Amino acid sequence: MTVPARTVVGVDGSDNSTRALAWAAALVEGTDGEIVAVHALGLLTHLEDGSVVPSMGQRDQVVTLLEQQWCRPLIEASVAHRCVVVDGDPVTALLRTAREEEADLLVVGCRGTGGHPGLVLGSTSQQVVSQADRPVVVVPFQAPGP
Repeated sequence: MTVPARTVVGVDGSDNSTRALAWAAALVEGTDGEIVAVHALGLLTHLEDGSVVPSMGQRDQVVTLLEQQWCRPLIEASVAHRCVVVDGDPVTALLRTAREEEADLLVVGCRGTGGHPGLVLGSTSQQVVSQADRPVVVVPFQAPGP
């Protein structure tokens, strides 16, 4: 696999988005690749106290969580990255950011914080895969390295 110059990763604070970030970090570690971690306001958000709330109206707290906690796999891997918080639904936000950033790859976890826990593939990842105009990697629950 050729290492992408820029990878957009969807982040919502869930274990699956942490796995997606870790997978992307392993992919670009030791290269000039950059990761753009994207959180869409409107997703459910895991707050520091363990509660899950809608992220609308929580912008400052979400930015802090994204930069200091959720992106920890990127910090630990010492990969070039940026954290971006955008308004809107997650599918539109991820697809638009990937297009605007001219990303070579879009990475999402198999499911996020919402919906039905029994689903293997969440609605966001399913819609991203069906609507994306670039390669998408859906990182499974227990992802092996790239």
